[in-house]
Amino acid sequence: MTAFEISPYRQPLKIPYRWSKGTHMTRAGLILRLDLGNGAVGWGEAAPPPHEEVTLDSFAADCAALVEGLDPEAPDFLAQLDARGAAGRLRCGISTAWHSAMAAAAGQTLARYVGGADRRIPAAVPVNELITDATPEGCVESSGAALANHQTTVKVKSTNDRELDIARVGAIREAFPDITIRIDPNESWPVDWAAEQLRAMSRFDIEYCEEPLVRGSGLDAYRALRKAQPVPIALDDSLRSPDHLEEIIANEATDFLVLKAQRVGGPDIARNIMDRAAEAGIVTTVTASLETAVGLHLAVHVAALAETPTPSGIGTARFFAEDVAAPPPIVDGAMKVPDTPGLGVSADAWWRDHEVIPAA
Repeated sequence: MTAFEISPYRQPLKIPYRWSKGTHMTRAGLILRLDLGNGAVGWGEAAPPPHEEVTLDSFAADCAALVEGLDPEAPDFLAQLDARGAAGRLRCGISTAWHSAMAAAAGQTLARYVGGADRRIPAAVPVNELITDATPEGCVESSGAALANHQTTVKVKSTNDRELDIARVGAIREAFPDITIRIDPNESWPVDWAAEQLRAMSRFDIEYCEEPLVRGSGLDAYRALRKAQPVPIALDDSLRSPDHLEEIIANEATDFLVLKAQRVGGPDIARNIMDRAAEAGIVTTVTASLETAVGLHLAVHVAALAETPTPSGIGTARFFAEDVAAPPPIVDGAMKVPDTPGLGVSADAWWRDHEVIPAA
């Protein structure tokens, strides 16, 4: 029987990944491979959040247990997987490998296979730049480099240092009056001053502020925050499943959605969430979770499923000192959507030099 294989990774970063949850110099997770024969190979990645320390052996064992005894060529493979209660990030790795292998077998790209025959798939998707520099001067320099690469949108990782963040964002706006600015405090702002901070920053013409309130604040707090100040709100970590989306819609808790295929469980679930959000009139931005080239290729395919792709937060390959494969390049502010069958990337060269765990 065809089986998955798993290889843990711990890759060094050459640029510190600095955000409200810490500063990181490595990235860890799993790469999955599924070979259906006749050249139909699928790849996937399961990557825990960057700030969560995981024991890779245990993470790999959990992944192997989810697919043990399942036949990837069975028509109800995903239903059987879901019956086992796969957590989002492990399901993402497994389902991405499965979907990309099935797409390769069908001679289709992953985006076409998941999106269906009638969906318009663009040739490329625009990409925003992620700004993590600690100083206003560094933020200006990084934003200028993004503009030089025709990336007209930047997302600034923010903190609970209120004055510094105002200085950082203000410096970008002063230097580049026409650039689009998003800010992302990553659940680091207390409810008691978040509205005041956003009112102070509204003069910088912020496109949206992503998930600012400390975890556990609740959707009612986001509804109140939307009404208390003028900066649009985007929800990210609050979106973990289709059920969570329905709660967000019912509570009128957001203006935008930030969608990570890793968090929600893979490309098929991401597609369904994106379509439902569009029905509700909510714009979706696709982002990644600092994944390797495998995860970034998935993110490009998912971003291509949007009715009108917005600048996506998938331009993070530059953080890696070493990657498992060649990441999708950013050319003239955009990433080309792979046009070859499957995921559009192979990690075979890296794979041959690393431990492989069969998941029979």
